[in-house]
Amino acid sequence: MMVMSSCMRNAQKIGLLITAMALCSACTGGEETEATAPATHASDNRPPVVTTAVIINAPLSQAAPAAVQIQSEDPEREAVSFHYQWYVDNAPIANLTNATLPTQFFRRGQTVSVEIIPTDGVNKGQPYRTAGVVVGNASPRVTAVSLIPQTARAGDRLEAQVEASDPDHDRIDLTFKWYRNDTVIKEGEDSFLDTTGFAAPDRIAVEVRASDPSGSGHSSTSEPLALGNSGPRIVSTPPTAAVQDRFDYSVQALDPDGDRLIYHLEMAPPGMVISSESGHIGWQIPTDQQGTFHVKVVAKDEHGGLATQEFDLTLTQKTPSATPGA
Repeated sequence: MMVMSSCMRNAQKIGLLITAMALCSACTGGEETEATAPATHASDNRPPVVTTAVIINAPLSQAAPAAVQIQSEDPEREAVSFHYQWYVDNAPIANLTNATLPTQFFRRGQTVSVEIIPTDGVNKGQPYRTAGVVVGNASPRVTAVSLIPQTARAGDRLEAQVEASDPDHDRIDLTFKWYRNDTVIKEGEDSFLDTTGFAAPDRIAVEVRASDPSGSGHSSTSEPLALGNSGPRIVSTPPTAAVQDRFDYSVQALDPDGDRLIYHLEMAPPGMVISSESGHIGWQIPTDQQGTFHVKVVAKDEHGGLATQEFDLTLTQKTPSATPGA
């Protein structure tokens, strides 16, 4: 009996030891569970929400792509990104998930909308569909305007060269507003301007407006073009013969710019002179002078423009008068 009691006491000690070990193991397991607790809370993450979204630049047109402005919230304040699905007349655009919709995917009169799905990298939020926006008319645009010829003088005909386009491929109507030294001098549908009566250095410009049948339009103005100097023109005709041993000829020249003219003889017989201001040529012909003489007169303006006139003057020997009674 004594021996059995001793064995029983030993068995109790072993049982207590095993129980203590089990408790320690349980404690260790509890710590491990506590350490990995955050991973088990991933299911508690709440998805982000799109609170508002609108298509900007409304009404849309072919002039610019469609874009959307989004406001969203995330309960855990995590970064939010978005997935996009664009619709045109409620039909989804396949394989197009960008933040903008290029203009080639819609036309005037169609309705554009976009569905947005927010995500925080763990969960996706509920889809948000914007209100539809109707595509309106796109105004034509003048992309380039210039004047030809680039080197022009008073009296030349100027023409406007225009490049214009319409995103909706509508008919384009052009109107022109012509300026002389910043003053409007002509308006209408004429793409040309006659500069007769103008003078150097007048500055010419043209404003071109492009419009479509809906009436919307866009205008652009050319770079000013300064008219260059126009040379004078001699309009008089020299006499064909001298009168009583004297030659007189008043040269007449016109300058389109109204410049003051100076005259001189570039070639002439000895003794022939010209007034530099009036252009009058005078020559007292010597009594024994005969033969053919070449004359070249020049009219020059203040800016280097000039006109020339050349002619020949032939003198013949006079026949002596018969002596009375001879």
